[in-house]
Amino acid sequence: MTEHLEQDVTVHLLTNITQDDQTEQFDFDLPGRLVIVNGNVYLRYVEDDNGQPTPVTFKLNGQNDVTLTRSGENGLKLHFLTGKAVTTQYRTPYGTMAVEVATSGLSVRLSDDLSAGRIAVDYQLLAGEQLIGDYQIRLHFTA
Repeated sequence: MTEHLEQDVTVHLLTNITQDDQTEQFDFDLPGRLVIVNGNVYLRYVEDDNGQPTPVTFKLNGQNDVTLTRSGENGLKLHFLTGKAVTTQYRTPYGTMAVEVATSGLSVRLSDDLSAGRIAVDYQLLAGEQLIGDYQIRLHFTA
């Protein structure tokens, strides 16, 4: 794999969130940047979170291992491992709380020349034993 590469990409992001039997869908096309450093693949873009720019980074650690980091006022780092639950900290303006991310599905597909790729993640967020919500991320990027 390339040791260092940076290229502009277009990110298409579709997210479904189900909480308390209500589903919301978010569909965005955003400018992004694909960065490869020492064999590590990062996809970066900025979301608008209620008027606040929120930097987002996906680190692709392989087919069954992806990390999603959302910076900003509500900081969150989710580690997706197929079939596993991982505890993390969710930072809010009211304090930090422990949440568990349980990944039920994860797929990463990259073109050989890294000009395009797809990430699909299905997961649940839990606080203690309480379900916060079911989430689906479908992301596609092209150079």
